Amino acid sequence: MKLSILDYSPVDEGLMPVDALAASVRLARHVEAQGFARFWVSEHHGAPATASNSPEILMSRIASATQAIRVGSGGVLLPNYSSLKIAENYQLLEALFPGRIDLGFGRAPGADRRTSMALNDEKSESIPYSRKVSDLLGFVTGRHRQGSPYAGMRAHPVTRDTPRPYVLGASGATAEVAARAGLGFTFAHFINPGDDGPQAARAYRAAFQPTDFAPEPGVIVAVFVATGATEEQAAECADAFHLWLTHAESAKPFERVPSLATARAHRWSLEELAVRKRNEGRLISGPPAQVVDQLRQLARAYATDEVMINLMMPGESARLQAVSSLVEALSGAAAEQ
Repeated sequence: MKLSILDYSPVDEGLMPVDALAASVRLARHVEAQGFARFWVSEHHGAPATASNSPEILMSRIASATQAIRVGSGGVLLPNYSSLKIAENYQLLEALFPGRIDLGFGRAPGADRRTSMALNDEKSESIPYSRKVSDLLGFVTGRHRQGSPYAGMRAHPVTRDTPRPYVLGASGATAEVAARAGLGFTFAHFINPGDDGPQAARAYRAAFQPTDFAPEPGVIVAVFVATGATEEQAAECADAFHLWLTHAESAKPFERVPSLATARAHRWSLEELAVRKRNEGRLISGPPAQVVDQLRQLARAYATDEVMINLMMPGESARLQAVSSLVEALSGAAAEQ
């Protein structure tokens, strides 16, 4: 089983976004040294507890600070931008870091309604997602769909290889888009846990149409992870995660990722506990060996060999240690087989 990272650049309590971005660079270097397959960064808007709102800029910094690990977006949000501009940005990244760039994209706005309006205040019409995908791929390759008004147009700079596209989603509808376009598919189990993901992965494989981007289907499953050396430490990390997530879904989100001390002191209301219970499946938690076992079960459910973990747990040192501990547990589990 291969491990990858989806990083939100969490802004820890008492720190500033600049600290979070520097920590993301250090995390990328660490996971590369630990043999992770790829490092993806997110796009969120109007979310002060996460510092990554422009993945292509952060990707450039991370790729320049590492040697060989694949670096990608998890993901750029198509509704917010011109397909041509996205293609140009990622072609430029591919030219700067050949063979290392993943272009993960999704259909969510990644923001509340007002922020979405501010990101798109000059748009007069809403373009269907399937057409946005088709236009994006056309600009990357120069091969547009029949009848496209952009026939003959291509994003520059033209590179020997193209960025590797992945459709990100949490439903069967996005699986269908990925299959028809012949692209890799990443399912956000951290958004939609349960049976929908494995079903979407099966549907994707059944409908997959090979392309130059992906001659065969490829599935990545992404999930939140919180781990600690002991059951108690892991439970504390999970408490802090759920406190952040519960408030992120409310009208009063935290402006920073709550610390373990803040989580310990918090008194959960009945309403908060109900939200937490609803979100339990979005997180895998426990000591490293237990987490690795659950990650393997998740990979089997999706019939994939790659799991992307999102470490939204407080403290840079804890996140770095989590990576090392999971790799050690994974190596130990492999040795026992």
